[in-house]
Amino acid sequence: MSYQVLARKWRPKSFSEVVGQENVLTILSNALSLGRIHHAYLFSGTRGVGKTSIARLLAKGLNCEAGITATPCGVCDNCQDIDQGRFVDLLEIDAASRTKVEDTREILDNVQYLPTKGRFKVYLIDEVHMLSRSSFNALLKTLEEPPEHVKFLLATTDPQKLPVTILSRCLHLHLNVLDLQVIENQLVKILQVEQIKQEEKAIHLLAKAANGSMRDALSLTDQAIALGNGEVTSSAVIAMLGTLDQTIPFSLIEALYHEDGSALMQQLEMAAKQGADWDTLLVDTITLLHQIAFLQIVPTALGDYIDDLERIRYLAQVISPNDIQLFYQILLDGRKDLSYAPDKKLGVEMSFLRALAFIPKNKNSASTTETVVNTSVSNQQTKQNSSQDTSKMISTVMPQITDDKNTSLSTQASEQSTIKNATATVVSDETQSILAARQRLIDGEKNLKKSKQVEFIQPEKQPAQAKANIKTKQTKSQSTILTETNSEPVDSFTNKKELNDDGVDSEDTAETYQWQFSDHFTPVIDTNLDAKSVRSTFEEEKTPELMEKLIQEAVKIDPWSAEIETLMLPPLIKQIAINTFLQQISDQHLILHVRSRAAHLIKHQTNVKRLNEALSKSRQQSLKIEIVIDDDKTQATPVEVRETIYQEKRQQAISAINKDSKVAMICQFFEAKIDDNSIHPV
Repeated sequence: MSYQVLARKWRPKSFSEVVGQENVLTILSNALSLGRIHHAYLFSGTRGVGKTSIARLLAKGLNCEAGITATPCGVCDNCQDIDQGRFVDLLEIDAASRTKVEDTREILDNVQYLPTKGRFKVYLIDEVHMLSRSSFNALLKTLEEPPEHVKFLLATTDPQKLPVTILSRCLHLHLNVLDLQVIENQLVKILQVEQIKQEEKAIHLLAKAANGSMRDALSLTDQAIALGNGEVTSSAVIAMLGTLDQTIPFSLIEALYHEDGSALMQQLEMAAKQGADWDTLLVDTITLLHQIAFLQIVPTALGDYIDDLERIRYLAQVISPNDIQLFYQILLDGRKDLSYAPDKKLGVEMSFLRALAFIPKNKNSASTTETVVNTSVSNQQTKQNSSQDTSKMISTVMPQITDDKNTSLSTQASEQSTIKNATATVVSDETQSILAARQRLIDGEKNLKKSKQVEFIQPEKQPAQAKANIKTKQTKSQSTILTETNSEPVDSFTNKKELNDDGVDSEDTAETYQWQFSDHFTPVIDTNLDAKSVRSTFEEEKTPELMEKLIQEAVKIDPWSAEIETLMLPPLIKQIAINTFLQQISDQHLILHVRSRAAHLIKHQTNVKRLNEALSKSRQQSLKIEIVIDDDKTQATPVEVRETIYQEKRQQAISAINKDSKVAMICQFFEAKIDDNSIHPV
């Protein structure tokens, strides 16, 4: 007997063998049991989910010799003929190859004839959306009122292309995409019956590659069996699918976490050497970020079948949820823009570099800023304790109207329009505007004794009907600057004029105010920043080129540094190694002395185990490694060796600059001095 592929051999023979389509099976089973069978069914869904198979099972249930049933016997001649594809009253038509209206008319001419062997003549039209418009028009009348002995079963992967007149004449049943776990369980069941050895990881990869299609999963399984010499192994499946090394997405995320650009580029180059599909690399990394976020927010929602679950849990512990969401969004946007990049590798590199660039450098910047502002405000309030009551009046800065005839305004008309603009500027939600108002308060009080003064409006202490309660916005860090007050304006007076200091009549307008200044002040905000400290912060950053030079020179003088560079460690494990110095007790017994500042890296035994495995593989023998915390400065770690080399290069650069005749001439000409702290090697 010739070999039959798994997809055909394991085609369902009954409704009970169909997996993942319970909603459709329930409808058909009940219809067959009750005898309420529609004359036309439309099965839609993606490829390989069971459209044609379920249509054949329906035809079997209609023509079984035992009667119309949801559980056909499977042993009668009609059932066996349908299973073997030779039942004369089941006409399977490929609409993709018979699109012309003449083909449709030829089919419809035979509709009037009674079935030869079965109870119903069943027309199974696959990929029905490929028919031409004329073919659909020819089918309309027959599809609406077919003979009692005729049933139409239509199948399509794209129901949107069907005319609405066709859709309205059919009972539409949509088949779902199969769940990953459903495909895995079915593959395990089939391979156990076939007595084929399998690996759990291989099954997971095959089910994932099938994208919800059982037929695709079985076809890939056939291919994996052939490649694995009768076995389904993970190595064969990875080679067959061209899947990247699954450690690369982990290493990329670890490099982002450690803000290690060189390690990031190294991993991308490694992916390029493996012939990476760049879109797949982004998808795998985004999927990994999704799993990490799940563990952080909903730990119980992630299944145990996820690969490298322990490593995912570790990343979920050390990386903040904000960073995970940032990486996810940037890489997701990068995948959208991948088609616009000149080269896909370039697009992926820019996506990861963008994620690296947007990592918050100072994650406590918000609280630090608030502390600085509060300190500045507190210092100003200490200096101006005597004006505390006045500041509460000034901070209100809201329009008021009074009928006090004895109170006069000592400003000119031209100044009033200026004050209005100043008033609108002072009331602001931003910290800078609040501090500016505070500064104006301080400087304004100093100018109270000048010729152009501020005279506050003092309403008479008499009953008045409040028209509005205006609340000023109050921030957390400046609660003493803007306070919630209720202004109590009284009825405005009309046709009443007062003389100002210059003897000019001025009519009070509706927009009154509580305070005004004679001059405009430019807001001066003390940020307490030192230019030297800002400059040194930027200059302390070592360029990637300089770091590469330091590593190369450290390798030449430090054997432990040289051995670390040959291990090809992931960034996180490498950080542990370069913060230790090596003490070799024997050929198989090593002690690594780690600095206390890096002690948090060895909390997880998984990291130590991976370092042990890398060293054992490099030295080609089983090693016993102990790690102790040691801050003995007589022994230098690779990080400290690099720092020593850096300081030597810096001193050489300072000496070269100070001895340079041209620099000396510039200093003499401009009366300048050399700032040694600004000199760094390149």
